[in-house]
Amino acid sequence: MFGSHFYHATMRKSVAVFGTLFNNISVIRHDGSGNILNQIKVPLAYGPKQKFLARIDGATGTQGSMAIKLPRMSFEISGIELDTASKLPKRTEITENNSSGTVKNTIKQVVAYNINMSLNIMAKNQDDGLQILEQILPYFQPEYTLTIKPVSGFNFKQDVPIVLNSTSIADEYEGDFTTRRVLVYTLDFTMKMKFYGPTGDQKIIREIDVDLYDHANGALFYESVGVTPNPVNVINPVVLATITTIDPLNLPQQFSININVATLTGTFVVGESVLGTTSVSGATIVSYDSGVLVVSDPDGFFYQNESIAGQTSSATAIITTVA
Repeated sequence: MFGSHFYHATMRKSVAVFGTLFNNISVIRHDGSGNILNQIKVPLAYGPKQKFLARIDGATGTQGSMAIKLPRMSFEISGIELDTASKLPKRTEITENNSSGTVKNTIKQVVAYNINMSLNIMAKNQDDGLQILEQILPYFQPEYTLTIKPVSGFNFKQDVPIVLNSTSIADEYEGDFTTRRVLVYTLDFTMKMKFYGPTGDQKIIREIDVDLYDHANGALFYESVGVTPNPVNVINPVVLATITTIDPLNLPQQFSININVATLTGTFVVGESVLGTTSVSGATIVSYDSGVLVVSDPDGFFYQNESIAGQTSSATAIITTVA
């Protein structure tokens, strides 16, 4: 129904990016004199905290040697919802030129979603948990923004704000003396991601030809303009395009101007230049007979009912039609 298969692994990238933020946190323990006893890199894994707490409870007693070491961290996706505050226009399109220079890559569907993430810090004493917490909180005021490349094959980048919504502390110690105490610090985040639709290719317009005709007389051709990039195969030109072919009139080398004889003054001379007083267009007179003036090599378009003047003879006339 929606088209061909596509997969940008957006959720997978979200998990990887979120986990990368917290994968290099350490806990340092000191003796009574303040000397460092040891430094522990806190393990981080994806999964619900109940899974790790159950493993801690199940590894006590005779199997205590197999217990999970604390401190450690876990995170999971706790929900996903449409980001109505960042709703984009339905026809939002992302385009990017590829290396061929003849087509551009496109993505025509983009939608913003909030991905809710929960980070759980599990420790057996307060100092370990507070060390981890303090290495996280200063970076969120209340958000931390990072940049990713969301779609493979595209160079465009997306800023992803990660907002810290709340922090809570729970002491998971219940039961007899064989039950291990676990302090759990839970940090709830909102990750503002965008989901992208299928990609496609769209050909780039490399040449434009425009022909202009008279609106009232379709047979009367005014001019032809051709525009092409320079160089032709440029991918991302500094100057979008340069006009390589332009013929301001593209009329025949010789054409006729019918003039109103009653307004003719003087005598036009073959070979002289004639100039339109309104259009300031010029041409060379080839012949004149019975009110029809034939000119060649125009450098513009003469207007109907404008006055023309011979540049040598100073003769003038009013144009009635141009054919």
